[in-house]
Amino acid sequence: MIPGHVIARTARALAAAATLLAAAAGTAAAEPARTDVSEAYRSLAIHQYHHTAWTVRQGAPGQITALAQDTGGFLWLATQTGLFRFDGVTFERIAPDGEDAFPTDSVAALFAPRTGGVWVGLRYGVVSFVGPDAVRHFDRDDGVPTGSVYGFAQDGDGTVWAATFQGLARFDGQRWYALDASWALPGRQARSVFVDRDDRLWVATDAALAYRPAGARAFVRLDVDVGRISQIAQAPDGAIWIAEADGGVRAVWRDGSVVVDRPQLSTPSAGLLFDRHGSLWATSLGEGIHRIAHPERAGAPAVQRFRENDGLTSDYLWPALEDREGNLWFGTSRGLDRFRRSNVVQATVPDGAYDFAIAAGDGGSLWVGTKNRPLMQLQDNAVHMGSAPVGISAALRTDGGTLLFGGPDGLWQLRDGIVPLAPLPSQVRYSGVQAMARAVDGTVWVSLNQPGVFQWRDDAWTHLRNVPAFPTGSSPLTLLADRDGAMWLGFARNRLVRMRGTDATPFDAEDGLAVGNVSALARGAQVLWIGGERGLAFHDGTRIHAVPTADDDPLRGVSGIVETDGELWLNGARGVVRIVARDVARMLDAARRAQPVPAPSLRERFDFLDGLPGTPAQYRPLPTAVQGSDGRLWFATTSGVVWIDPRTILRNPLPPPVAIRAVFADGHRHDPRALRLPADTARLEIDYTALSLSVPERVRFRYRLDGIDTAWQDVGDRRRAFYTNPGPGEYVFRVQAANNDGVWNDTGATLALSVAPHFYQSTWFALLCALAVIVLLRLFHRRRMATLAAAMRARMQERHDERERIARELHDTLLQGFQGLILRFQGVADRLPADDPLRETMERALDRAEGVLVEGRDRVRELRAADGETSDLRAALLRLGQDLEADSPTRFRVAVVGRAEPLTPLVREEIYCIVREAIFNAFQHADARLVEVEISYARSELRVSVRDDGRGIDADVLGAGRKPGHWGLPGMRERAQRVGASVEVLSKPGVGTDVLLRMPRALAFADAGSGSWWQALRRRLRRT
Repeated sequence: MIPGHVIARTARALAAAATLLAAAAGTAAAEPARTDVSEAYRSLAIHQYHHTAWTVRQGAPGQITALAQDTGGFLWLATQTGLFRFDGVTFERIAPDGEDAFPTDSVAALFAPRTGGVWVGLRYGVVSFVGPDAVRHFDRDDGVPTGSVYGFAQDGDGTVWAATFQGLARFDGQRWYALDASWALPGRQARSVFVDRDDRLWVATDAALAYRPAGARAFVRLDVDVGRISQIAQAPDGAIWIAEADGGVRAVWRDGSVVVDRPQLSTPSAGLLFDRHGSLWATSLGEGIHRIAHPERAGAPAVQRFRENDGLTSDYLWPALEDREGNLWFGTSRGLDRFRRSNVVQATVPDGAYDFAIAAGDGGSLWVGTKNRPLMQLQDNAVHMGSAPVGISAALRTDGGTLLFGGPDGLWQLRDGIVPLAPLPSQVRYSGVQAMARAVDGTVWVSLNQPGVFQWRDDAWTHLRNVPAFPTGSSPLTLLADRDGAMWLGFARNRLVRMRGTDATPFDAEDGLAVGNVSALARGAQVLWIGGERGLAFHDGTRIHAVPTADDDPLRGVSGIVETDGELWLNGARGVVRIVARDVARMLDAARRAQPVPAPSLRERFDFLDGLPGTPAQYRPLPTAVQGSDGRLWFATTSGVVWIDPRTILRNPLPPPVAIRAVFADGHRHDPRALRLPADTARLEIDYTALSLSVPERVRFRYRLDGIDTAWQDVGDRRRAFYTNPGPGEYVFRVQAANNDGVWNDTGATLALSVAPHFYQSTWFALLCALAVIVLLRLFHRRRMATLAAAMRARMQERHDERERIARELHDTLLQGFQGLILRFQGVADRLPADDPLRETMERALDRAEGVLVEGRDRVRELRAADGETSDLRAALLRLGQDLEADSPTRFRVAVVGRAEPLTPLVREEIYCIVREAIFNAFQHADARLVEVEISYARSELRVSVRDDGRGIDADVLGAGRKPGHWGLPGMRERAQRVGASVEVLSKPGVGTDVLLRMPRALAFADAGSGSWWQALRRRLRRT
């Protein structure tokens, strides 16, 4: 006897089903394939939608009075305590400050126009528009009627209409205007406003329901009695429906005529919508949500209800909204609820049932046995109880379509009802049936809690126990009868056995098996699929091939396998996994080619986010996945049974809009619209989001910061970017997102930002530093040159002093002594007779001595500093050239560039000698018409150039540096080198020669090294 509390719970489950159908076993043919997606979803019960609730614990506000979704994808919530928006993860309070602040927190209405932004209707006669950059408020001075705002609508021309306590108003783009009497709108209050698909403007007032035809200037009153209309909606067939706060939900207008029908719902309602598949959803003021799947059908509707005891945040609801992805949102007094169509549909089973053994029945039904509930048949949201005892632990649909069930009380089969097939073997005490299979010869193979396997044939049991291929002391976890007559037995600890008659062939790790406990076997079109706790493998008739998996791969823990249309569906520890046909073909092709089997790349996973309850059993009952006769795939878990229809998989084709919500620099929030971060920002954080509200937990992001990142960073579902010490400069942050089906928004969102530099990080500071370095280097160079010049001058002065000393010594000793000797010899010569040959000889010797003395005096004069002859370099050179010009047709001139400055005496002498040599060469060898000397007193050096227009110097002579037997050019270079100067000779045959002497200023000029740096600067300024 079934306990009374079990019967009561079962009765409650049956009452919750949409329709209770009695199904005779084995009678109905397979139903036609359901390819109409809309019809498939309309056929669902409201409890089969995926429901999510947000209350105050999850951050949701209470007392939600209106909902809207803007063009950017945000869900906006109006409450009595403020305005909020929601991205599927975070509730954000919208509370502008300053001049943008709302005059009151109580929000009554919301509307998101096609052009972007959100209209906000506040209580007490204020309308606000929240735009992307600012908030604009409208009150009585802007034409807004006094009193609360109940709703908005926008017609085809873009005009926005507002229903207020003081009547209807329209917005012309600049201000609001209340309608006057010429519009013929009945009543004084406007409670609801709506624009239908034909651009008719419907208005519910305190007196009537009226509409304005498209483009008209007057309203037409509908001849129908109505109460306090809180919502107007249009059905797919064009009918106009109303929700009355003091009445119910009903159609009032269809095809141009008034409809006088009794309400489809008699419950007072504040929210009404038709979803994209045509089902009607209505909120109630205390009785939860109501849904009518087919409101267009005549007769009493089948009303489905979802209430607080089903998981709704509250039975008291106001607004209803369908977003752009098809999700249904409801605002309640305690939070927010979402219903969405899911690919995973949960079947209705009695409360408390567990350990589900499943087998496909006829007509798209599923037979379900449990450990603690009677055998049941599920079909079209209905539950039909069978007559088998409680405690079914194994179910099987054979290739011939026969259904077998097994439990501790024996075996049953479906044949004109549930009838016993066989008791369990007598030697087996209480034991659940682990697995069953029927061979092609009709023998039923059964795995029990006894080592080996049992066979039921000819009304008798046979125990196969001492088979060498069987693991010692083990019984199979799963059995599969192959089409070729073989029987496959899957054991624990990575052992698989194939039996043909009495021949048993074992497979283990040495044969490539690596799935651990073998918990699933399924015959595919080409191979045998093998699933286990550690992954997936297949046998291609020759050997076993492992499918590569990772430690956290969803292919692990497989206890159910179905192959259909080339695809592979697995029920695993991390959810239901679909491997597409292309990947399956790649794996099988690699096995045929004796190549490594590739890991499947395109996998789709369905888990708790899709409504999958719990995880599949890993031990019993098995298998946990079967395919129904209508093509649907059924999966059993520890907490329920679900189905997926591969032909009507719901896809989300909409790339999610991406938004950047906030920027934080060192914990301080900044406005992302005009972002310049302070200097020395150490921690930069950027909050972003993507507006895919279906499964926001599966939204994936990638971002990069131009200026720092060189590639995209894939960050999964994280919605904040982190950067440390970004440094001063200009940056562009880019973020992209993909929705739950992997559709990427490649445009994403961008944010330009900059980090201000410290003064020492600025460009001008860097330029100043560079300038300072240049100045310092210049000063260092000047100092170095001054030091070198001083050393050079000191050496030159030493040479000069030594020359003068030598000159004095020569003059005072040698020349004076020589002069005395000449005088004495002259006296001796004068005593000799005039005709004495000896006197003539002595006179000649004395004349020679006089010449030597004169030459000695000349050399002494050259050793001393001559301030007369060469003190003025220009004058000295001019005299030299004029003397040469007198005996030559060559003209000569001297030019001075710049302000002449005194030269160091020794330098002056050396320069004079070098230039003199160049002038002599030009007059003697150039055959020039003109010889010109240019003395240039430049800022940094002294330049003396000797140019002629003569025949030039041969290239060979220039290359060798001198003419054989001549030492003029080497002598000039040696003299220049001694005083720190350089001599460069430029010449072309037939053009002339230019001898250029260059000497640094610090070495050339007498006052170059004197004074401080600022005195040198003053001298430079005087020169300029």
